[in-house]
Amino acid sequence: MSSNFFAQQDLARRNTRILIALFSLAVLLLILLTNVIAVIALGFVDTEHFSDSRNWQHLPWDLFLLITTVVIAGVSVAVLVKWLQLKAGGKVVAESLGGVRLAPDSQDPLQRRLLNIVEEVALAANTPVPLVYVLPEQGINAFAAGYSPADAVIGVTQGCLQQLNRDELQGVIAHEFSHILNGDMRMNIRLIAILNGILFVGHIGYYILRGSSHNRVMRSSSRSGNNKNGAGGIVLLAVGLVAVGYLGSFFGNLIKAAVSRQREYLADASAVQFTRNPRGIAGALKIIGSSSNGSKITNQNADENSHLFFGNAVSHWLSLFATHPPLATRIKRLEPQWNGKFPTPRPAQTGTEPNLVDEQTTDNSGQKKSNAERLQQALPLLLLHSSRQPEPAQALVCCLILHNDDTVRATQLQQIKQLGSIELLQQVDQLCDSVDALDTLQQVQLLQRVIPALKMLSKTQFSQFNALLEALLTASSQPTLAAWLSSQFIKHSVAVYFDNEKIARRYSNQDLAQHSDSVLALLSLVSSTAGDTDKQQQAWQAAIASLPFSVTASRPTDIFACLNTQLPALLALAPQQKQQLWQAIDACVRADGLLEMQEQALLLALALLLEIPYQAQT
Repeated sequence: MSSNFFAQQDLARRNTRILIALFSLAVLLLILLTNVIAVIALGFVDTEHFSDSRNWQHLPWDLFLLITTVVIAGVSVAVLVKWLQLKAGGKVVAESLGGVRLAPDSQDPLQRRLLNIVEEVALAANTPVPLVYVLPEQGINAFAAGYSPADAVIGVTQGCLQQLNRDELQGVIAHEFSHILNGDMRMNIRLIAILNGILFVGHIGYYILRGSSHNRVMRSSSRSGNNKNGAGGIVLLAVGLVAVGYLGSFFGNLIKAAVSRQREYLADASAVQFTRNPRGIAGALKIIGSSSNGSKITNQNADENSHLFFGNAVSHWLSLFATHPPLATRIKRLEPQWNGKFPTPRPAQTGTEPNLVDEQTTDNSGQKKSNAERLQQALPLLLLHSSRQPEPAQALVCCLILHNDDTVRATQLQQIKQLGSIELLQQVDQLCDSVDALDTLQQVQLLQRVIPALKMLSKTQFSQFNALLEALLTASSQPTLAAWLSSQFIKHSVAVYFDNEKIARRYSNQDLAQHSDSVLALLSLVSSTAGDTDKQQQAWQAAIASLPFSVTASRPTDIFACLNTQLPALLALAPQQKQQLWQAIDACVRADGLLEMQEQALLLALALLLEIPYQAQT
C-alpha cells in the first residue's frame, strides 16, 4: 500500500483525544460564563461587586456549584441523547439529512452508474459494498458516515449525480472511501455528539427566551420595573445564555475546522490512489467551483454534519471556521499546472444520455481503463444480477459455503430445504455451478457485493438466514477456512444493520498479548492452509516469530470455538495492534516465499473480516 492506513487510523484516534480535550476546555469556559451571567442577571451580585477583592468571599458559591452541576449534567445529557440517536450508525446520519436509500438492483441510469462506481471502489479498497443514499439536494456533495466499514453508508446529492461525469463521480466516491479506511468516520460521528453538547447552553437560553415572551408574569414584572429579581432578569439570563450558545457555536466550528481540514487533503490524495486518475476528483472540485449551487446543503441538519461532506456544506463568514480547505488549494494540490479558471457550467444530466451507465474512465493518455478491472476479474452477468437481489444473494452465500465432499454437501442441501425454502434450494441449484467455476479472488469479490442486497432482508428473514448459515457450517466436523470466513463475514457485516449493539464503536485499550488465545487460534487456522505438515509448521513458526510477544505453547487445536466467541474482541483492536496482527498473518501466508492467487484471496478475505486496510497488489 502506498498509503499507510494503519498510521492514518492511529492519527485519527489521536485526533479524537485532541477533540475531547478541546471539548473539555470549551465546556469549562461555558461553565464560567454561564455562572457570571446567571449571578448578574438574577440580581445576586452587582458588577461593582467584582471590583473589590474583599467581596469575593461573599459570592454565592453554592449557586455557582449548582449552576456548574446543571451545566455539566445538561451538556452530558445532550451528548448522550445525540450519541444514542447515532447508535445505529451511518444510516441514521443519512436519513437525518433527507437521504433516500437506493435499491441495489436499481435500473435508473444515473443511480445505476453511481451503484456501479460504489461497487468498483469498494472492491478496489477491499471493503464491504456499503449502502448508498441519495440526498434531494442540488448542491454537488457527498459523505461517508458510520463507525466501521461494516455499517458505513455513502450519501450522494442529486446534484452530484446530474452534474458530474463518471470520472468525476468516481473521484468523489473514492474520496469518501478514503475516509472509511483512514478511520475518519468514527471520529466524525463522535464529533456530531460532542458538538451537540457544546450547543446545549445556547439552546436552553433560546427556549427560555421563547417561553418568556409568552409569559404573563414577565409582562407584569416588566411594567413594574423589577427586571432583576423578576422575569426581566430571566429574559436577561436567557439573552446571556443565547450569547454563550453563540460562543459555543464559535468553539464548535473552530474544533470542526481544526480536526477536519488536513483529513480532507489526505482523502483527496488517497482517492487518487484508488482511481489512478487525479483528473477525476480535481474535475469534480472544478465543477463545484463553476456551479451556482456549489456544494451547499440546505437540509436543517447540514450544519452539525458539515464536517462529513466532500465539500463545504454550509457557508461561513470567516474562513477560519471552514471545515474544508479552499477549492483552489485542493485543486492545485491535485493538478499543480491548473490555471485557476473554473469551467463553464454544464447542463444537468437527465439519465437519458446514451451509454451513460457503460461509460468508462480514461487515464491521462486518453486510453480507456477501469481501476476495478485491474484489481478484479469480471463476474458472470448471472452472478452480478443475483448479487443485487435479496433472495438470490442468500443463494450465492450458500453456494460459497457448500462443502466439496458429496456426503456433507447432500446434508447441507437438505438443510437449505428445511431451514430455508424449496425456492432457495432451487436458486442454489441454479447458481452453484457458476459459483464453483469462480476462482478464489472472484469468490471474495462476490462476498463483498452481496452485502447491500442482504441488508434489504427483514430482521426476521436475516435471523432465519443466519440460523441456516450456522447449520451449513456445522454440517461438517471440520469446516473449511473459506466457508468459515464467508459465514463470519456475512454475519458481521449484515448483523450490524439489524442489531446496532454489534457495531464496533470504540477501540480496545488492550495490547495484542492480552488476546493471545484468539490470536494464536487465528494464526493456527491460517497456517493449516499451507500444505503438508512441514509447511504448516513452517508457516506457524513464521507467524509467531512476527508477534510482539513470546509464544511457548504449541499450535492450538480448538480453533473455531475460540474464534467464534473472540472475533468481536479482534475487531475492536486498536490500529497499532491490528497492524501487529496483520504482520503475523502476512508472515504466515508468505512463509514459503510465494504469494499465489489462493493465498492472495485468503489475505483479502481475512482483511475483510477483521476490518483491516489491505488491498490487492497489482
